[in-house]
Amino acid sequence: MITVGSGELGVLYSRFFGGTVLDRVYKEGLHVISPWNTLFVYDTRIQEETQAIDVLTLDGLTVTVQVSLRYQVVRDSLPILHQQIGPDYRRKIILPILTSAVRQTIGSFRPDALYSTARGELQDKMLVDATEEMGRIPILIHGFVVREIVLPEVLRTSIVEKLVAEQKYLRYHFLLLEAKEEAKRKAIEGEAVRYYQSLVNENMTENFLRYEGIQATAKLAASENAKVVVVGSGKDGLPLILNTQDTSRPSAGHNAGVVAPKADVEDSGTRSGAGDSNSSADAGGPGPESGWRMRSSGFVEFLERLDKVLLNPAKNNPQAMPPAATK
Repeated sequence: MITVGSGELGVLYSRFFGGTVLDRVYKEGLHVISPWNTLFVYDTRIQEETQAIDVLTLDGLTVTVQVSLRYQVVRDSLPILHQQIGPDYRRKIILPILTSAVRQTIGSFRPDALYSTARGELQDKMLVDATEEMGRIPILIHGFVVREIVLPEVLRTSIVEKLVAEQKYLRYHFLLLEAKEEAKRKAIEGEAVRYYQSLVNENMTENFLRYEGIQATAKLAASENAKVVVVGSGKDGLPLILNTQDTSRPSAGHNAGVVAPKADVEDSGTRSGAGDSNSSADAGGPGPESGWRMRSSGFVEFLERLDKVLLNPAKNNPQAMPPAATK
């Protein structure tokens, strides 16, 4: 009694009735045979053979290739395989074909080409070579798997340095292209700015500026903030805004003090002469050297002082007024 395991087949050798039985295989299970006969059991599942093979390249350098071969015996032709080759078909067929296919394929490449060639291309060529050598032998080759290619240390270092240099060259080339494109972009941007400025200069007429001033004055008038507007000189003078609220310190009353710049007061003093000091003295405030300041006496007093100091400095100084024309 002989048991055939899972994924196995048996071939019977009959000692007295013609030797190997070619028209029958024994499937999985328990079989009873005569004691003078022999049942050979084969594994019919896919098997893998892995070998590390030293191969000479096209330049004569030695490289080590670790490759795996996947194969399977043909179930229906198992008695023929047993009769022609026998149970030791791995040593007789698989290993020689594996070594021959690897050496034939790798030997047609240069060492540096093995780094750039895709593994799939190498494996396909090995499969074609092994299938041709297998011929009519009832073994099915499923494929090759190249696991590792080991080059000599010196050669591997040289190849790595070459690849690094090539990548640096490509990087510099890309940087040059980027710089050229950036220069084109800046040139286009500069041309656009120049064209925009030319359009602005052509359309920046007196009427346009007067219109913008009117719009600004209208928005200023619509604002809810408290303000004093002093119109500049000329018919199109832009308004000067004086905020009547002091944001630097808390207000002492309803109206906060606002300090005018010293330079403005000195300029008005130059035009008005001695009338400035008299006006400042009449108002009870400090002299021109410290500027004029709106007190908490009220908004009306501030307007009167503004009229005396800035708008009509010769009002209280009769000597500064021009003589009346005699009839």
